[in-house]
Amino acid sequence: MYESHYGFIEKPFNLTPDPKYLYLSHRHTEAFAHLEFGRRERGGFILVTGEVGTGKTTLARYFLSRLDAATATAFVLYPALTAAELLRSILEDLHVPVSGTSLKDHVDALHRFLLLARRQGRDVVLLIDEAQDLSAEVLEQIRLLSNLETDTEKLIQIVLMGQNELQEMLARRELRQLAQRVTARYHLTALNRQETEDYIRHRLAVAGGEGKVNFTTGAITAVHRVSQGVPRVINLICDRALLAGYVQGSRVIVVAMVERASEEVQSEPRRRVASRAYAVAGAGVMAAAAIGGVIWLPGVLRVSEAGSSLRAALGYAALELPPGSRPASALPSPVAAVEAAVESTNGSPEAESSPADLLLEPIVLSLDRQGSYGAAIGVVRSLWGGAPVERTILRTHLDQVRRFDLPVVLEMFHPARTDTCFLALLRLEGGVATVSVGSDAPIRVGVGELDRLWTRQAVFLWKDYDAIVGPGRSRRAAAWVRERLAAQGYLGREADLTMGVARFQKDADLTPDGLIGDRTLMTLYTLLGSYPRPRLSGGA
Repeated sequence: MYESHYGFIEKPFNLTPDPKYLYLSHRHTEAFAHLEFGRRERGGFILVTGEVGTGKTTLARYFLSRLDAATATAFVLYPALTAAELLRSILEDLHVPVSGTSLKDHVDALHRFLLLARRQGRDVVLLIDEAQDLSAEVLEQIRLLSNLETDTEKLIQIVLMGQNELQEMLARRELRQLAQRVTARYHLTALNRQETEDYIRHRLAVAGGEGKVNFTTGAITAVHRVSQGVPRVINLICDRALLAGYVQGSRVIVVAMVERASEEVQSEPRRRVASRAYAVAGAGVMAAAAIGGVIWLPGVLRVSEAGSSLRAALGYAALELPPGSRPASALPSPVAAVEAAVESTNGSPEAESSPADLLLEPIVLSLDRQGSYGAAIGVVRSLWGGAPVERTILRTHLDQVRRFDLPVVLEMFHPARTDTCFLALLRLEGGVATVSVGSDAPIRVGVGELDRLWTRQAVFLWKDYDAIVGPGRSRRAAAWVRERLAAQGYLGREADLTMGVARFQKDADLTPDGLIGDRTLMTLYTLLGSYPRPRLSGGA
């Protein structure tokens, strides 16, 4: 109903487990890492549990979607089956023909298929969702399936995902043999306040709502408190709040809309959320909205879980500048915008003496999208002396930007415009940032305001000094990475490069997927190298 009002491609808060909408919070990122680790180890069972509505099924579909085409998969969504029915369902998913009708015939057919897959170098993964609904008899049959193995490895990798009751089931004495075979397990919990905000932004962005709708700070706080951080309840509340915004003809979602939405959600029998009273946080202050004009690959999200280093994201975005960006002629120049902002202060000494008081909003409103991107890239490239540089695009946060200590291109938004724009961040000094906007001279703005209008999308430029990036250089890159990680103690006595890379990634605030990609190479160059480079903190 409201999609056209906000300019969405589709509804952003549907309850269907669409993997492209998966928000990889700190917990979901770790859960995915456990799934990947367990799959690669080809050992025992992988167990992922969590409360109702925490995103287990979406995570399951995302995990399966990232498997290569050579991996055979069976996905059981409704496991309230007998042992024979479950086995038939698995064989149907794997497209395995069966000649007989007995349970032995089915097991034999599966065994032959698994042996053939192993000879062909193919993996086989069985994922059972809502596994808490399995009976003890069926769980025992699944344990027996795990006995299909060679002398060195399992022939089938089994993943069990379910609610908290699944843990209680596996604690039973009669299921202790299965419980002892769980080699990787993780428990999903609800999102914290910051993750709730990032979750909302992410879903809006994927649905095409880049810069077109905004939840105020107070509204997001209210969503978190009412939903208690449960993604499914967040979806229900935000969907109703967007409907309220549509009815009122507004593109800004405020606390009152969330309150009304939460009342409606609480009245629904399918989900009764906490009904305690809550204080309204904020007074209509605009929160950062969704990213705009970006083709987003799943998993590139900012996460800010205090006290943890596993806060980055899987993959990285591929940035495109679509045609039809707002022309620069329709907007005032950045310099004129700043002058107007300064003029509005009536020339007060305080405003003149504090560069952080220069308002960034009118600048962001005035920049042309395509022109600002080219100008920002050009400014940052010039700091590298015009040498050939690589580009890595991340969804990140200011703490990580400070650690990289690299001049960077930031994507900016404003709720009043329908697209986004770009500026170059050149220096960070305490609470003041030096930025380059358009073709004008750099200016100094407050870090708080910069962060408020930043989409969290960043384009990093870096130099491949040792020529390890590019087609046909994977072995060279692996050797280069191994040498640097060994020198830093990340490999230790282990020869497994993947695990060493994952440990470094975790400490460097990247997703510990163990893969050597542009993100990891850039980070190694930046954090472990002594190569000359421009710095946000000044110097070279």
